[in-house]
Amino acid sequence: MLHITLINIMKKKKTGKYLFNKKELWDFVWRFTLSIIVVIVFIRIFIYPERAMIKEYRKKLTNSHCVTKAFINATNPRDNTIYYEFVVNGNKYSGISRYSLSNSPYPREGDSIEVYYSEDDPNVNLWRGEFSE
Repeated sequence: MLHITLINIMKKKKTGKYLFNKKELWDFVWRFTLSIIVVIVFIRIFIYPERAMIKEYRKKLTNSHCVTKAFINATNPRDNTIYYEFVVNGNKYSGISRYSLSNSPYPREGDSIEVYYSEDDPNVNLWRGEFSE
């Protein structure tokens, strides 16, 4: 589509001069700009908050943390995300972490993993693998 649009904008007339149809040019620029804006908004809304949370948790848990065993209840291989649950003092907590494709074997649903969590607030937790990268 992009290739065809560019050809239509830049095609030569029979006289040998370039044809710059302003309507087609502005239409192309508008669509291109709009698609860039949509991608940026998508990244900011859906991906950035999760990464910011992981970064903040990693910073908090680097200095002091407790360790417990958790079980993976779901994975998302598309974005290398694991979802896990663990129990502390009879309360069930859940967490989300990412894994690297360079460190196989990859975590799978049902696997047990070690999780670091904050003693003050177990909702602040990350898979131990977040600290080995």
